[in-house]
Amino acid sequence: MVGELEPTWTVESIERSEHGTDFVGLLTVDTGDERRRVVLKATTAGLVDPAVARSEPRLLDLVDRETAIPVPSVVGYRDDHGTYPAPFTLMEYVDGENLENRAGSLAPAARDRIVRDAGANLARLHALGPLPAYGRVGVEDGELTVLDTDDHSHREDFREKLLADTEETLDSLTDGGFFPELADDPERFADLVPDARAFVREAVPALPEADPPTYNHWDYRYGNLLVDPETGETRAVLDWANLSAADPAYNLAKVETRLLSPEDDGETRTADLRETFRSAYRRERPSWTFDDATLERMALYRLTDRLDAMACLPLWYQDASPKERDDVAADHRAFVHEFF
Repeated sequence: MVGELEPTWTVESIERSEHGTDFVGLLTVDTGDERRRVVLKATTAGLVDPAVARSEPRLLDLVDRETAIPVPSVVGYRDDHGTYPAPFTLMEYVDGENLENRAGSLAPAARDRIVRDAGANLARLHALGPLPAYGRVGVEDGELTVLDTDDHSHREDFREKLLADTEETLDSLTDGGFFPELADDPERFADLVPDARAFVREAVPALPEADPPTYNHWDYRYGNLLVDPETGETRAVLDWANLSAADPAYNLAKVETRLLSPEDDGETRTADLRETFRSAYRRERPSWTFDDATLERMALYRLTDRLDAMACLPLWYQDASPKERDDVAADHRAFVHEFF
């Protein structure tokens, strides 16, 4: 695969990353002039539609060129291949640590820096909008676009898109979620579905109108960052293969959920980190305000995000113990019950 992109390079070693669902390999290559480290990512898990996955190297190029968000530079990529799994992308190596499940080990100042960088980075990403519609970002005719296909339809009103997606999530929760083949208890959340469905059918259409669509990196979490664990500096934001065009407040709500943990940090520390995040966003995007309409939307977006997490539990916790899965499920149930 490297030879397809750089025919004169020789691969000297391959170390597969333990993170992620697709193939990610750290390679040492001889370019003829130097030995260097690069990263090869190939879509192998079948979890992301190729039309969506093809957007990743193009988004990396766009973000690298147009913003100050730190991302790996792209060496080359292939959308399709007759023999090798595709799309695949070759990127520069960025030194940093993946802190998946280890954020609690950070010093307070380092944690502050990660959260502050997140606010600034999301503001920079959202400034690349507005986009023409709400939907899934992908590639059509070789160009980045908001897809409008049988599998990925776009909408002009974000409330319609959100309600349709949430209905699909709730449908899945009646029979094991998005990954029923991995579910140890397919009906774990089925009893919540009627009340949740009634609630979102009333609440989502009543939401204030969303802001114009922008790129949303909805999976901006510790596991998709490379950071300096001493200072908290974010050296690279990873996983650009599954972005959406959505209300920027939707992205903010999701990222706050992923980076902040009242259960672990307590309400006071969480409130401080939330203000750090939002202040950094406002500084980078002065036209933005967290007004009442925005906060109302974000509150409901947190619910829909939690429903998505419930549907993804069989995949995200497939290696966890039964007790760990039960504890996560109990937390989900408690959160959802607060809404109705």
